[in-house]
Amino acid sequence: MDVINRNILIIDDNPTVCLMLKSWLIKKGFNVETAASVCEARHKVKEQPFDLILSDIRMPDADGLSFLSWVKKYDSDILVIMMTGYADVESAVESMKSGAVDYISKPMEAEQLFKKINEAFILQDNAPKRNIFSDDFIKFPGEEYRQLYEELDYTAENNIHRLIIGDRGTGKLSTVKYIYEKGAHLLKPWVIFDMDKPADITSSQRISPGGIKDNSPLMRKFNEAKGGLLYIRSLAHLNINHQNELLDILTRQNKDGDFVQILMSTDLCKQKLQERLIPKLYSLIEKNCIILPTLKDKKEVITFLSGHFLRFANSTLDKQIESIDSAIQEELTRYAWPENIQELKNCIIKAALLTEGSRIPASIAPELFENGTKSGSRMHQLNSIQNLRKENYEKEKILEALELARGNKTIAASILNIDRKTLYNKIKLYNVNFP
Repeated sequence: MDVINRNILIIDDNPTVCLMLKSWLIKKGFNVETAASVCEARHKVKEQPFDLILSDIRMPDADGLSFLSWVKKYDSDILVIMMTGYADVESAVESMKSGAVDYISKPMEAEQLFKKINEAFILQDNAPKRNIFSDDFIKFPGEEYRQLYEELDYTAENNIHRLIIGDRGTGKLSTVKYIYEKGAHLLKPWVIFDMDKPADITSSQRISPGGIKDNSPLMRKFNEAKGGLLYIRSLAHLNINHQNELLDILTRQNKDGDFVQILMSTDLCKQKLQERLIPKLYSLIEKNCIILPTLKDKKEVITFLSGHFLRFANSTLDKQIESIDSAIQEELTRYAWPENIQELKNCIIKAALLTEGSRIPASIAPELFENGTKSGSRMHQLNSIQNLRKENYEKEKILEALELARGNKTIAASILNIDRKTLYNKIKLYNVNFP
């Protein structure tokens, strides 16, 4: 079992038990925190993304089952194993019905605990993911998309470099994932170089004899991706040094076992991109680009995606919604969707959250639309504020996602198209407070 970066929280009001379990787990390589009360545990869960919680079923300040219920609403991806005395086996069984992955009786043995933790992680890793409908590449109907799939398949089969151009929310990351999984290097690394991430653009550098900064951020990522795929996000943000390095990579690589396929993406049109890139780099990549379609006026695709994301919402939110009222569906197909697929997914999730029965009703239309634009959505208000600083923009997007997800971190991360740990880091970075 790979325990690297696995975070475990132990909750028990007996400090001896906490210290003993922490000692066992640290020796196995886990990152471990302890809490002596449910109140303290809630605070810690809000602070960092735990992968698994070991919780005593009887706590002085709250019932273990109520804490389990809170965890599942707050972050449904956290595994919970309940610890119980022999007299509480019935409660432990009830906890499994409420979402615990397992229970273990006290006094416990180290090997028994490791076995249960190992089984819990294996079960999670092998089970169909709850977000199977969220971020994977979706094959849409229509001739335009059929041609797109042919381009993507050709790119994957021939291991060639590509520039991907697409508006916000058109699925650039999912497109890269599709090419990676279809390609010849599925067992090789997939590395992302993101100019929007400080960790990707700051490092010490040294000049090699050939004059190349072989320890520059871009070159480090390139070396990590040997034999696999390097995805460069926000291509237009590359500085002049990175652009020259990229040009060197694209023109001088040998197509051997260490060959790295380079995929680049931008939300700028060709004309705007040309203004940002050095001429040699632009002329090399602009001839070999893929342009992702937008959702505007694509009724068939919007209808198809509405059903797709409704199934995702049912799976994630434990709903049983069977259909969408025709009035809502008509509004969905008429709306322009400036943020495309991601915005449509958020809309369907919000509609599902507002629905109690088996059909998304027409009565919630005012919550979703107003004169052809969605009302109550700060995301669209933000789009009109061009001079908003990036950190404030991201903070507002996180708040919007948490609002849509009713505080559930797993769903909020899916809405934002990021992983849970990134969401936690951003919540801490921007000091986001959400009830």
